[in-house]
Amino acid sequence: MKFGPGPRGYLGTIGQYALGSGASFGFFMMIGSCIRSDNDRSLSAEDRETLRASMNRWKTPAPTPVAFYLAKTAKVE
Repeated sequence: MKFGPGPRGYLGTIGQYALGSGASFGFFMMIGSCIRSDNDRSLSAEDRETLRASMNRWKTPAPTPVAFYLAKTAKVE
């Protein structure tokens, strides 16, 4: 704002900037959600099962608490 707010004043300038930023954000969010949305119904049963199996392959179990490791390595006297 080197030269002042312009003919709309401070509030009008900030409002225009906020609306422009919100519109840009909404536009890109809309594109992302369209790309991201999954439609399982168009897949065959075999394809759905293959997809499910490949997704389950990357699931990892929850990490074991530190207390378990400490109890395992502790010396029993």
